[in-house]
Amino acid sequence: MTKQAQYTSIASAAFNEYLDNQIDLPVLISRLREIELQVMHDDDEEEETDKVLWFRFFEGDPLETSISDIEKDLSDPVHPNSRILLQGIALGLEAGELQVHYS
Repeated sequence: MTKQAQYTSIASAAFNEYLDNQIDLPVLISRLREIELQVMHDDDEEEETDKVLWFRFFEGDPLETSISDIEKDLSDPVHPNSRILLQGIALGLEAGELQVHYS
């Protein structure tokens, strides 16, 4: 159970609201955690607890960015990782390439 296409629109909406300064980081993380809880609930292999929700923001994105990675990187807006992540999110949303995965 890896790609979660049915949650892409919900995640995209949350990321767009964050980029548009309609929600702050804690609200973004909360919404992403809600998606993760729903995916965990839907997972037939419940005994595996080491699975996490992660994102690919654009085609060719080599990273598997978890919610914890997002929270850590965006919590320090002046850090280069924050700017890189924000650019990746914006690029992926603009191109419609955001992917939600769970593994």
